[in-house]
Amino acid sequence: MHKYLTTCKNLIWADLVVFKHNIVDKIIDISIWVILTIFVTEYVMPFFGLTNFGLFQFAGIIAGVGLFEVYASVVDFVADLEGDRVINYNLTLPIPSIFALMSKSAYYFIIYSALTCVMLPIGYVALWGQWELAHTCYYKLMLAIVAQSIFYACFVLWAASMIDNMAQLGKIWARFIFPMWFMGGFQFSWLSLYKAMPLVAYINVVNPMIYITESIRVALLGQADYANFWLCLSAVICFSAFCFAMGFRNLKKRLDFV
Repeated sequence: MHKYLTTCKNLIWADLVVFKHNIVDKIIDISIWVILTIFVTEYVMPFFGLTNFGLFQFAGIIAGVGLFEVYASVVDFVADLEGDRVINYNLTLPIPSIFALMSKSAYYFIIYSALTCVMLPIGYVALWGQWELAHTCYYKLMLAIVAQSIFYACFVLWAASMIDNMAQLGKIWARFIFPMWFMGGFQFSWLSLYKAMPLVAYINVVNPMIYITESIRVALLGQADYANFWLCLSAVICFSAFCFAMGFRNLKKRLDFV
């Protein structure tokens, strides 16, 4: 087992070494989205009657950082399947194949959680005093970020396994990422949706993003008016396990590994 873990650590480290060359660009790209979204929500929309919405919206941003990175990760994963096929080399190493894919997921988990955490101080500055740190439950915030990063890391494998080639990448955005984000509570809570459209709210419980967004909001704004934090966390973990299992099954058929 020690040899397995050492090999996994080396695989993760190798991916991180490659990623470090792009980390500054990634932070800049996400920061632009975070700052502009907060600027419009907190400083422009009050002129149109929407006030005190900045922190609520910021919670949705934090929940969505990893989701938007998923698309880039799927692009890289599918490009590798069609090109260098480094994943095939990883699967030939003297470790169980599931460990090789778990190493890939662990790499995604690290970058998603790191990018999300970097956005916290940027959001705090952009909100300019609107975020009362004393009201934040930090352990719930960290648990929520860990859970969402695990989900996104597993979701990459499943999403990549659902398309046959690079030409089908648009399906990932149009059929999965955009609907998950748009109906995932970015601009509303599940309880507010339930009060307005109960049927739609019940249908939306199959959307993992609603649980992620609600858990972040509970950590930042408190439990009142949002879904139960521990229920949300449990749902995210269940969705994560499902995505990894389905991704592993589909990739096993596609790559024909043992």
